[in-house]
Amino acid sequence: MQDKSKVRWAILGAGKIAHKFAQDFTAIHGAELVAVAASDTNRAAAFAAQYGVPQAFTYNELYQSNLVDAVYIATTHNFHYEQSMACLQHGKAVLCEKPITINDTQFNTLATISKEKNVFLMEAMWTYFLPALQKAKQWLNEGRIGTVKAIQADFSFPMEYDPKGRMYNPSLAGGALLDLGIYPIALATYFLNQKPNSIKASACMTRTGVDETTSMIFQYDTVAAVLLTSLAIKTSNKASIFGDKGSIEIPDFFKATTALLYNSEHQLIETFEDGRNTNGYNYEMQQATDDILKGDIENKMMPHSRSRELQEIMTEVRKQIGLKYPMEP
Repeated sequence: MQDKSKVRWAILGAGKIAHKFAQDFTAIHGAELVAVAASDTNRAAAFAAQYGVPQAFTYNELYQSNLVDAVYIATTHNFHYEQSMACLQHGKAVLCEKPITINDTQFNTLATISKEKNVFLMEAMWTYFLPALQKAKQWLNEGRIGTVKAIQADFSFPMEYDPKGRMYNPSLAGGALLDLGIYPIALATYFLNQKPNSIKASACMTRTGVDETTSMIFQYDTVAAVLLTSLAIKTSNKASIFGDKGSIEIPDFFKATTALLYNSEHQLIETFEDGRNTNGYNYEMQQATDDILKGDIENKMMPHSRSRELQEIMTEVRKQIGLKYPMEP
């Protein structure tokens, strides 16, 4: 980095999430958005013009550029590994959309390169950094709901069937689990801070061979987590953490703005609202920027070990439901 007081960011990919990242960039301190890259150069140029980004690159131009310190990767899952690897190999810090890879083997390789090159690597699990989730974790740590006994979480949206689209195409690592199911899995991991002792998973599969609806029961020492994800239906997308003295509910937990605290009679006793005026991506973006400026290679909230745990859990779920992608050995 030339300027030790500022991180020069680029966005790789110009889809829906990339737009949200760019929109929230004005809320970041110590950072500058200097480039965007896309497979279609016209698309990259249009994106750059929309947000006043100085450079529009091809992917290879981005990897080679000495104008960029860090890259936010916002492409489909199947590209995450190779694009993260290319950035790391060229000394560029990486904040990669979830899931950072499609399996645990790929992630372990990235983490190894990150350490060898001394370059920052982080999975963009933006939910972890939302104030509402952090308030819920604070309530839990303060004993406000007593001892946790159960977690329920679902994350589902009906997706139009398109066998070539990213949600249904196995060549794009499609299916409910990797795109949506990672959210309830990550939530259980966030609040319990450990891997489950046992996993039971089942799924309804699509005609293309990816999962349409996947249900999971994770058993921990004294806690059960019941999780659901689907491409076929719209569910409440709510997370509930139940303790022996109360409970916490987080509506739309994946993008949470609110957390609700209940007593043992399920009477509402406290409400938290974050009152933000951004999409919510700025919280993880600021953390990543601060880490890079400090010279860290991983984030404390979303360290390499946490990404590894999530990948290992999803790899086990995929084994149980018979989900394998054509790019895997």
